Amino acid sequence: MTIKLINRGNEGELLLEGRLDAVTSPEAEEIFLQMTERFETLILNMQELQYISSAGLRVLKKTYMASVRKNGVLELRNVNKLVMEVLEMTGFAGLLKIV
Repeated sequence: MTIKLINRGNEGELLLEGRLDAVTSPEAEEIFLQMTERFETLILNMQELQYISSAGLRVLKKTYMASVRKNGVLELRNVNKLVMEVLEMTGFAGLLKIV
């Protein structure tokens, strides 16, 4: 998985590419949580994210909770059909802000 940052001052956008699974989730979690601390609004651009596992969902939940604790915003953008199906089936679609 590759993660690229676009810095827009108070807003950070992470471009995600590849798979968010048990192999990639530890590094992704570290990066996501650091970016949650750094930016008021964190955008996860999932246009090139091909797959998300339960480990990836845990990372999203931890990131969301960290954002809520600091009164920040976590936003998912460009979620593809496969990833959206997983988010909907697990109830995450109702929890997270998806644009």
